[in-house]
Amino acid sequence: MDARKVALLSLSEWESGDQKIDTILDRELRSSELDTRDTALARNLTYGVLRWKAQLDWVLDQYVKGGLRSLPIAIRNALRIGLYQIDHLDRIPPRAAVNESVNLAKRYGHRGTAGLVNAVLRTILTSLRPDFPSIETDPVEHASVVYSHPRTLVERWTARYGLDMTIVGCEYNNQVPRLVARANGLACDAAALASALQAEGRETRPGRYFDECVEIVGGGDVTEIRCFEQGLMQIQDESTLAAVKLLDPRPGESIIDMCSAPGGKTTYIAERMRGKGGLRAFEISRKRAEMLTSNLRRLSIRNCEVLCGEATTEVTGPADGILIDAPCTGTGTLGRRIDARWKFDIMARERIREDVEELRRIHPRQIFARQSSRQLRLLLQAADLVNDSGRIVYSTCSLEPEENEQVIERFLQKRPEFVLEDASIFVPAMFVDGGIVRILPHRHALDGAFAARLVKKERPRLRAMRAEEVASLELARSEEAAA
Repeated sequence: MDARKVALLSLSEWESGDQKIDTILDRELRSSELDTRDTALARNLTYGVLRWKAQLDWVLDQYVKGGLRSLPIAIRNALRIGLYQIDHLDRIPPRAAVNESVNLAKRYGHRGTAGLVNAVLRTILTSLRPDFPSIETDPVEHASVVYSHPRTLVERWTARYGLDMTIVGCEYNNQVPRLVARANGLACDAAALASALQAEGRETRPGRYFDECVEIVGGGDVTEIRCFEQGLMQIQDESTLAAVKLLDPRPGESIIDMCSAPGGKTTYIAERMRGKGGLRAFEISRKRAEMLTSNLRRLSIRNCEVLCGEATTEVTGPADGILIDAPCTGTGTLGRRIDARWKFDIMARERIREDVEELRRIHPRQIFARQSSRQLRLLLQAADLVNDSGRIVYSTCSLEPEENEQVIERFLQKRPEFVLEDASIFVPAMFVDGGIVRILPHRHALDGAFAARLVKKERPRLRAMRAEEVASLELARSEEAAA
């Protein structure tokens, strides 16, 4: 099996089902036995086609009679793979790209479809292409096509951030993601990790914002890095550290992580606790809970108990601090989760042609509303589990207000005994907006993240009891000193 076949099979299975592309591609690569070079090409073709899908499809629609969607899935992807190589991979000669796509069409179609692929790609090579949608007449459509993002999201972001910043964010999402590692502070610091990586022949750079982080230049398969296997590091984007810094877990405390797998934030909490105190990590998926357990073992973390299920008063006692890294649409991480952006694309997801504009307007709102109800429920559960004067940190990797500040507002209305605490006490001020953490790809060149710290006020009766205890203690101390 060659790299282009792996890419075509992976893309076609993804388009016809609902599995994540990472899962599909890894399975195809395991069965293909490609060498390192062809494995890299297969990944490049698969992720590259998905990254630039809107732009590729727009171009191909201009040359395919009846539009690209009139063709079988395998032939669509043969065309996309060919055009992606022509437009985005300079090292592959255009005519070689055409010939390889024709071979794919022969193998997964018939003589007629192979002829169509040959004709379309050769016409694109030799003809003057039509202009992309005009930025003057339809700026949203222009950005959606040129920067390959669903119109639904471009429209929302343009209304919120403006066109220029939206384009910057889309450009960030279209870059190959950086591979960033957090040094496991229980075993080494970032300087020692960088030295160990360099000893393996890996080029490194310091993290952009946080001292714990090291960028591994050129990326690669993390399982092939000895420092990873030895437990010296955890892979996670720098933006994910902010929520844990906001939680500020300390040695000896009781902490609950309500949505813990795969464990980047969980393991950082444990590190900050220095192995002292109790950390309970909840995860509803057994498979993901096993993944978290494996991560904890690799990093030699022993003060974390993994529980498969939801954190409720029936299964766990109260805690000093609770982290809710809430399930969300992940619109801040679309550069890393390349296929996720297309779940907002009605034409691709639902195969619907009529009333497209209305569906584009409604569909994302329904997705966000569904998520926000789940997120509010988790916050309300946490409110019953946190000690007086304890804190809850609510975080997402979403850019959408329905999943972020609007959830916080609804929670504070329902639970007025909580107050929002200023995040700038705990994280760099550049990440703080109105007292909450708001990391934006177009502003900080990191994956998007949101986090808010909610502190539970003491009940008046409890405050009075504690005041009496303090007064009694002070009296006892003064009497002891007098004696």
